[in-house]
Formats: sequence, structure tokens, C-alpha cells
Amino acid sequence: MNPGPIVCATRGGEASRSTQEHAIALAKERGAALVFLYVADCEFAGSLKAPLLDAVRDELVRLGQSLLSVAQRRAARRGINAQPVVLCGRVRETIHDYLVQTHASTLVLGASGPPTRHRVFTPEEVLHFAESVAKGTGAEVHVVTPEGKVLTAKPTTEGPADGPTA
Repeated sequence: MNPGPIVCATRGGEASRSTQEHAIALAKERGAALVFLYVADCEFAGSLKAPLLDAVRDELVRLGQSLLSVAQRRAARRGINAQPVVLCGRVRETIHDYLVQTHASTLVLGASGPPTRHRVFTPEEVLHFAESVAKGTGAEVHVVTPEGKVLTAKPTTEGPADGPTA
């Protein structure tokens, strides 16, 4: 039986490189399919009216496609044929739902570095999200820190996850 896909949720850019590289290495090691996932989340736009909100969403989708194209080429150079997927919605819920729909075996996420105005997760929140995803989807979750350290949250069937391990 083939393992479920490895899903690498990415925002692109230099900060995502180590996360993408980890996902590529994992896919190669396991012989698993690799999906690069970008979630276009317009929640930051607040109460924009429909025509402008649609334009913002379209631009975020195009940005995601462009960023995933770079990730896809990076994987191809390592012999991995990765699939790019851009979805619209709230980041946390959309990632969770996609993992369930695809029966993903593993989610790879990057942990935030220094604070920025528009980051989705604080470092503590990404670890909590990893534990929640592992428990709720049955997928193993790898969190790649800015220093390149990988923390792993494994799925459990016996109550709450004990937390990520190095």
C-alpha cells in the first residue's frame, strides 16, 4: 500500500526554503507523493466589498501559484514530481480539511521566525496547531524551525497529544 501524500504547507519565500527542502527529502526517503499547498486567506482584508475582495483573492491565488512553481522546480531538481495546490479559505481549517480529504500521511510546516505583522501563527500556536492536526487527522506533523530543527507531532488515539518531539 502506498503511503498517503506528504503535504508541505508553504507561504513561499526564503523563509520557506528549509521547510520545502525537508518535505522534498521526506518524500524521496518514503517514496511518497508530495503536495505543496498554499492557502489564499483573505481574512486580513476585513470588510472589503465583493469586487475588491474578489480582486484581492485573485491576486493571492496568483501569488500562491507563482510561489508553488518555485517550490515545484526545487523538488524537480531533486527528482521529485510535486503537485502544487492553491486553495482559498482560512488557513487552519483549510489545511486540516485538505489533509483529511487526501488521507495525507504527513504535514510539513515552517515555524515562524521573528515577529511580523501578518504571520498566521506565533511559534507557540504552530506547535499547538501541529498537535491538533496530528490528533484530528491522523497525519504526522513536522515543524521545521528557522534554525532547521524538526519537531514532530505524532497522531495518537489515546487522548491529547503529548506534544512535539525533536
